[in-house]
Amino acid sequence: MSLFHSENPKEEQHSGILGAFSVDNIKWEPGDEAGASLVAFRYPYEDFPNGSYLHVAQSQVAVFTNNMEAGSSLDATGAGDSQVSVFVGPCKIKLDTGDSRFAPFRNVTHALTGGSSAFHSVVYFINTNYMNELKWGTTDPIIVQDPEEQVNVHVRAYGLFGVHIEQNDPGLAPIQARKFLVKVVGTRSQYTREELTSFMRAKILEYVPDLLAKSIIERGISVLKISAYLSEFSSLLQERLSAHFDSFGLALDNFSFNSIKPFEDDLAALNQAKIVRQTSILEAQGNAAKMDIESEALARKRAREGFTYQQERGMDVMQSAASNEGGGASGLMGAGMGLGMGVGVGGAFGAGFANLANQAVESMGAGATQPTQPASAQGTACPACGHANPADAKFCLECGTKLERGKACPACGHVNPPEAKFCLECGARLGVPVCPDCGTQLPGGTKFCPNCGRKIQ
Repeated sequence: MSLFHSENPKEEQHSGILGAFSVDNIKWEPGDEAGASLVAFRYPYEDFPNGSYLHVAQSQVAVFTNNMEAGSSLDATGAGDSQVSVFVGPCKIKLDTGDSRFAPFRNVTHALTGGSSAFHSVVYFINTNYMNELKWGTTDPIIVQDPEEQVNVHVRAYGLFGVHIEQNDPGLAPIQARKFLVKVVGTRSQYTREELTSFMRAKILEYVPDLLAKSIIERGISVLKISAYLSEFSSLLQERLSAHFDSFGLALDNFSFNSIKPFEDDLAALNQAKIVRQTSILEAQGNAAKMDIESEALARKRAREGFTYQQERGMDVMQSAASNEGGGASGLMGAGMGLGMGVGVGGAFGAGFANLANQAVESMGAGATQPTQPASAQGTACPACGHANPADAKFCLECGTKLERGKACPACGHVNPPEAKFCLECGARLGVPVCPDCGTQLPGGTKFCPNCGRKIQ
């Protein structure tokens, strides 16, 4: 080992006698396009002599690390920590590295530690240029639920983004630079723009599908209409992604969607679902409009005829009750109450039938039996109260009971009970037409008696 020259390949060599007293000039000046495209660059030499100069150009940040003070802290928690300094360009810094500037002393010291410096030091340069127009796109489809049609749709998304490492804020720049080195660059000697783009694309695709699906649901925007909201979605997702980018020491300058497009099959299914829904809505609206027209027509008809809907319903109830074939006390009460209630809203008719029902109920409650009056030759006696009613009456004029008319004898005209098979007056067979003069049984449809010639009505 020469006292004036180090054999450590990681140290920069200085020739001549003056080289033994020389210091390093540490700077990064890319000489070609490949070098200019680097985002981070580790200076090829390390373990710099004390008093070396660090030159940081504009749009650069330099991170200097060494362990000169390692283990010197009285705080046990800080023992072993390296010294880290961040310098924002443009600037020139004289470094205190712990290694002697005089080469012979430095080489002797390094010999005691196996030929390398005990005060290890390294410099990283970071390019702070703005990186815009970086492309991103989904590799796998994003599954989102259309909020209008409630169906799952597979979509692909494409766009651009731009990032940079903070330099203008003196308080924030050192923090961001250290985060970027630790979480992104690591120990690599060079980190290219392509590697950064690939890294951030992976992070975008890690967060965008979930954020996009949630945003579509929160905003209630159909996938069919989403092309009109690309700018709004871009701003919304940039705001939400900024925190994730910041955790890696990067500032997200822009983020945009160029396209959010569903698959063709899903688009066809979504359009079909929309057509079905719109058709149902139109049919419902048409039915409602038809009902409105019919209701208005009925209202005009009732107005011309002079009655209301309530009166019409009351008359329907009365007609239904009148056609009821039930008999007896329960039939009387049901008919009376039904008629009274049904036409009660209709005015005087309803009041009359209500009174009729009340009289019938009072009659049943008292349990009294009215004396039977003889029926006239042309009339019909009520089976409930015995009142004589006209022969063509269907309800008793006194109590409202439905009248059940008996069988008239074709021979003598006597009215017999409905279940009688022979006349109680003359004994003639009931149900078979006979001649009223001679009593001869007549075939169906006979107009004249075949025995005496009497005209049959």
